[in-house]
Amino acid sequence: MATRMDVAKLAGVSPSTVSRVINDSGYVAAEVRERVLKAIRDLDYIPNRMARSLKMKECRQFACVIPSISNPFYHEIVMGIEETALQNGYTFSLYNMGSEKREYFKLVLEGFYDGLIFLSPFEVAQVLSLEEISRKIPTALYCDHRISYVVPHVYVNLKLAMKRNVEALIQQGHRRIIYLGQEWDLQLEGSRYQGYIESMADAGLEVLPDMTQLVPNLLDTLMVGYERTKSLAAVTRDFTAIVASNDLLAVGAIRALVESGMRVPSDVSVTGIDDVEIARLMTPTLTTTRIPKREIGNTLVMMLLDQIRNEHTANSSIEFSTEIIFRESTSYHPDKREDTGV
Repeated sequence: MATRMDVAKLAGVSPSTVSRVINDSGYVAAEVRERVLKAIRDLDYIPNRMARSLKMKECRQFACVIPSISNPFYHEIVMGIEETALQNGYTFSLYNMGSEKREYFKLVLEGFYDGLIFLSPFEVAQVLSLEEISRKIPTALYCDHRISYVVPHVYVNLKLAMKRNVEALIQQGHRRIIYLGQEWDLQLEGSRYQGYIESMADAGLEVLPDMTQLVPNLLDTLMVGYERTKSLAAVTRDFTAIVASNDLLAVGAIRALVESGMRVPSDVSVTGIDDVEIARLMTPTLTTTRIPKREIGNTLVMMLLDQIRNEHTANSSIEFSTEIIFRESTSYHPDKREDTGV
């Protein structure tokens, strides 16, 4: 493997001149610079990034922590992160949420990074102070509602998104609507569960205990959505719609309903949130709330770059809007019990 000395020898310059060209620091005549660059190309020389980082106090790398590597929702955000990072000369390391959280986050924070992106900040906030972290290193968060503490973040209003989903089903005649979502939504301010409860209350509809189907935190997967809905259908069929807190749960629910002899949407309508690729390809296609995932990833990187460059947007919060995409999994369904007076 070629060294800096090899480059200097081939270019007929000193090693310090090679360093100035690589680091773009100090004056180097144009003709000399071109000789050095040609020698680098000819020798296929790769600079020692770590040594350069220590000297320049940057490594041009970010760390990104996600709650679930299996959820395609985060894949699309990560694609946006990668796209903008590479365009600006940065790479990034991806970390999946660990079970031993404090030690896990300690490992990430001790890494050699120029900035941190957290796609599940509320998990992190349970064991570490995000404000303290952001004072030490540029930090950007993705949240499902606006946060009160001063850390740059991108957010979407998922409470409002869920309210719109429920209201759309109510307008289609549904009254017995099941909520399928994560346990922690019950405690979080501005959660999807709160959007469900408020919409049902606004319509004067009662939410009975069995209408809230909860799944373990960070296990909002296809299989869990399938299993929870399969168990529900074995006990009762006294419902006409399911609002799931994400698309994976919704897709799993549809599979369970079909296997249980229920037609979607003729018997039961189903909605999700995220608009991941499978929502557009399954049968029936899924009515869901679209979140601009790739754009969110782009913006998170720009937030880090703003902080690194000491620009004025360092302590910003940016909201992205959502929209319902109506597809085949929902339809009009008058409540027959009201029609018959039962």
